[in-house]
Amino acid sequence: MEFVRMTAKEFRESVCKKYGSETKNSHLVTKNNKFHAEKTVVEQKTFDSKKEAQRYVNLRHLEAAGIISNLKCQARFNLLEGFIYHGKKIRGIDYLADFTYERDGHKIAEDVKSAITRKRPEYIIKKKLFMAKYPDWDFEEHM
Repeated sequence: MEFVRMTAKEFRESVCKKYGSETKNSHLVTKNNKFHAEKTVVEQKTFDSKKEAQRYVNLRHLEAAGIISNLKCQARFNLLEGFIYHGKKIRGIDYLADFTYERDGHKIAEDVKSAITRKRPEYIIKKKLFMAKYPDWDFEEHM
């Protein structure tokens, strides 16, 4: 077996050429999303999917109409603090809500998910941990 030596830049260029995406900026190689979602930019914000971007536009309209307030994107909630287990540091667990806002005096944390991602075990566990740790927040899902 013979090995070919090349720089990282040469490798990226060869990958771009092989898969038909040769560009002037060949250093920009994007990774496909495992659920085939397409990243979308709205108001200089990048969203993980078209569905999430569309929901943001809808929420911005609701905020402009005064129906909701304090709209935020990608709010982080700590579900479990990091800890030491048998001398080894274990990282904590965070949940990243797609959107948070207030409606009729209620705090809402919202996630935009497809039917497939809503069934993923890690999502289900994080959702339940969020509900247990933050009972003063309402949790909503949009498909």
